Amino acid sequence: MTVLLTQQAVNASAETMSMMATLQASPELQAGDATTLAQDVHIIISPVSGEQAITFAKGTIPGTQNVNLLSTGAIENWPFDTYTSPLVVIAYIGAEGNEQAVPTNVDISGYLPGWRLSNTTVVTHEITVVGPDGDIDWPTFMLTANRSGSTVAFGIVLLSLLVAMPVLVLFVAITAYLGRRKVEASFMSWMGAMLFATIPLRTFLPGSPPIGSWIDFLIVLWVIAGLVAGLIIYVRAWVRWGTPSIPPPCRRASHRPTRHPLHRNRIEANVLEIVNDRVPACVVCSLLRGALAPRS
Repeated sequence: MTVLLTQQAVNASAETMSMMATLQASPELQAGDATTLAQDVHIIISPVSGEQAITFAKGTIPGTQNVNLLSTGAIENWPFDTYTSPLVVIAYIGAEGNEQAVPTNVDISGYLPGWRLSNTTVVTHEITVVGPDGDIDWPTFMLTANRSGSTVAFGIVLLSLLVAMPVLVLFVAITAYLGRRKVEASFMSWMGAMLFATIPLRTFLPGSPPIGSWIDFLIVLWVIAGLVAGLIIYVRAWVRWGTPSIPPPCRRASHRPTRHPLHRNRIEANVLEIVNDRVPACVVCSLLRGALAPRS
């Protein structure tokens, strides 16, 4: 007889592994039609959340049952968290009080995106069952689930982007504060966008590690602190090197005295008289006399 366990999901928060159990009965346990069971078959799967015993009744076709295996692990160690479960599968036949264990093969298969699953068989001599030939040391299957390499690489890249954000902001802020670059007030909006982008990147991590994981204490908290520090430094640089707002000086109204036309004509006549007395006649003087001649 073979019990086929197909892995369905890993719930890291609840520390459980969901599996689908399928019974493949041997010819000795099948009826004449080679389809239904000739007698009741009981399967014990441990440790699970809920009922440990699964019963396949006589005269029925063996179906499938979903089970949730209990495992040990810590999601706070994301993405290097590992979950292990010591799995024991025992199949027996017979009425209550006269049960007899049946040699059982356990086949564990399945593929889960984002997880790497493995199992090893361990004989601990701690679990014994009564078989046809006496007591039998029953094996234990150690199931192990950890994050796949692609998931770990994706998480490391996102964490590296988080670390790069405060480095860039601090570089720009310190450079502007030292006066090596011109202070642009629009950069403060860019720094604020960096600050608000931290939380979406944090929640985008695969597996959604809970708040309080080691990445929050060692990376996310310091990323936020670095972004806020860079914003403060840049504001101080803006106060220090920014162009002050100075109102333009008030223009005084010019009050030029208006001269009477007769006064202007008198001045032009005097200039013309001086030219006639002291400058010899020439073309230039003729032009000057024409320009200064009184207008009618």
